[in-house]
Amino acid sequence: MRRMRTGLLLALAVALLAALPLSAQVAPTLTGETGLFGIQDADTVPQGKFAFSLFYSMYDRTAASVPLLAPLGDDPLRYSTDKLGLSITFGLLPNWEASFTAGQRYYSSDDRLWAGNIGGRDRFGEVDHDETDKLRIGTKYVLNRKDPLKVAIFGAAYIPTQRKSDDAAMSSYRADWEWGFSGTYGIFTGQLAYLWTADHDDQYDETYEIANELSFSAGVGVPLIPDRLKGIFEIHRVMYDGGTTEPPDLTDAVLGARFALGKSGLVAGAGIRANIDRWVKYGSSPSNIGGLLQLSYAPQPEKVVEAPKVVPSPHVPPPVEPTPAPAPVLEPAPAPVVEAPPAPKPETSTTDEILFDAAKSRLTNIAKAILDGVALRLKNNLSATCAITGHTDPGEKGDHAALAKARADAAKDYLVKRHGIDASRIQVDGRGDAEAADDATRNRRAVVTVTFP
Repeated sequence: MRRMRTGLLLALAVALLAALPLSAQVAPTLTGETGLFGIQDADTVPQGKFAFSLFYSMYDRTAASVPLLAPLGDDPLRYSTDKLGLSITFGLLPNWEASFTAGQRYYSSDDRLWAGNIGGRDRFGEVDHDETDKLRIGTKYVLNRKDPLKVAIFGAAYIPTQRKSDDAAMSSYRADWEWGFSGTYGIFTGQLAYLWTADHDDQYDETYEIANELSFSAGVGVPLIPDRLKGIFEIHRVMYDGGTTEPPDLTDAVLGARFALGKSGLVAGAGIRANIDRWVKYGSSPSNIGGLLQLSYAPQPEKVVEAPKVVPSPHVPPPVEPTPAPAPVLEPAPAPVVEAPPAPKPETSTTDEILFDAAKSRLTNIAKAILDGVALRLKNNLSATCAITGHTDPGEKGDHAALAKARADAAKDYLVKRHGIDASRIQVDGRGDAEAADDATRNRRAVVTVTFP
C-alpha cells in the first residue's frame, strides 16, 4: 500500500512537469459527467458526441462503529478505498448528457486493534478486499447555459453487482440513488448532492441501515497558462444522515491540475486529496493522503474566430462646396467733390475648346493638357471665373442634352479634383446640338471660357 501511494505521488509530479507545453482542459469528472474532478459543472458533451475516461482514485475514510460493540484500543477503524474505473458519456441533446461508469474497488486498512462497519459489514483489524463496484448510470440536464450563472440538475442510479449470499462484499445488493444540482459562475462551481443508500440485508436477513450522504462541494478551475494548463481545487463536505450507525462527517480537499495531450482531445489530470477531519482528529498515522489520476478524451470546444473587419477601399470624397462668406458691409465712401469716378475697366476673357470622341464624355490627353492651362490661369487670378459649355453633333447616338452636360461636367471635375479649383468658380451648361456646324469633329466639344474682372 505504501508503494502504491509513493507511485501515485511520483506520477502526479511527472504529470505536472509535463503540463507546460500542452493545451486545453475540458474533460469529464470521475463519474463521467463534464466538470472538474468530482464536481459536475453546467456544461455538457456536444450533442451526438462521446467522452471517455480511464481513472484511478484513492480515498481515505473512517468506518462507522460496530453496533453494540465496546470500543477497542485503536478505534475508530480508518481505511482506504481505491477505485480503477472507466466512464463513458454521450451528448443526447445540446443541454442533456448521459453517462455510464464501471470499475473495480479495493478496500484496505492496517492490522491494528480496531473495529468498524463498512457498507453494512463489521470488520476487525486488517482489511484487504477487492470487488466489482456498482455500475453507475447518470444523467445531467442544463437548465440555463447563459453567462454569468449556469445551472444544471443531475441524477444517477448505482446498480449492484454483488449477490445477497456474498457476505464478504462491501457493497449492498440493492440500488443506491443520487440527485442534486450544480451551478457555474466563471471559474467557480458549486454543487449540492444527496446519496440515498440501500440497506444491507445479509444472508441471515439481518438488516443494517447504511447512512445516507449529503454533500456540499465547491471548486475552482484556474487557467494557470491560458489554453495550456488549468489548476483545480475542490473541497467537499460530506455529512451522514440516518443509519444504524453513522461514520463521522468529513471534509475532503483536492488539489490538482488538468491538461491536454496536444490537440487530439486527450486530456490528462492528476491530483492529491486529503481527509481534513481525519487528519485533525486522529493524526497522520495511518496516512490521510489520497489522490487521483485520469486520462480521458473529450471533444474540445471550438474557438470562435472573429471575422476580419472589412476596410472600405479608399476613395476621394466629393468636394464640399463652401458656403460663400457674406460680403462685408462697407460704409459708403464719401462722394467725390471735384473729380468724376474713373471709368470701370472692361472685363477680359480667354476661350478654349476641348474635343471628345463620338458619343463619349471621357477627357482625352489633349483635352487634359488644355485644361491644365485653364487651371493655371484660374490659380494665378483668384478672382477669375470659368464657364464650360458642352456641345454635341447631330450624328451622335443617345441623349444629346445629357451628353453635352456630361462633357461639361467632365471638364469641371478635372479642374476641381485634379487641380483643386473651387467648384463655386465654375459654371457648366449643356446645349446639345443647338449650335452645330458642318464639322462633326468640332461639334463634339466643350467650350471653356475664363473671365478676368
